[in-house]
Amino acid sequence: MPNTAETIENLARKLERVRILNDLKECSSLEDFQNLIKKYETLCEEDKK
Repeated sequence: MPNTAETIENLARKLERVRILNDLKECSSLEDFQNLIKKYETLCEEDKK
C-alpha cells in the first residue's frame, strides 16, 4: 500500500497530465501550439532553478 507521500505524488502527476491535456485541447492553430510549448519550456526552466 502506498504511503501518503507516494499518494500525493501520484495525484499531482495525474492532475498535471490533465492540465496539459486541457491546454493542448485549447490549441486551435500552430501558433497556439507554439505558444504552449514556450509556456512549458519556461515552466521547466523555472523548475531547474
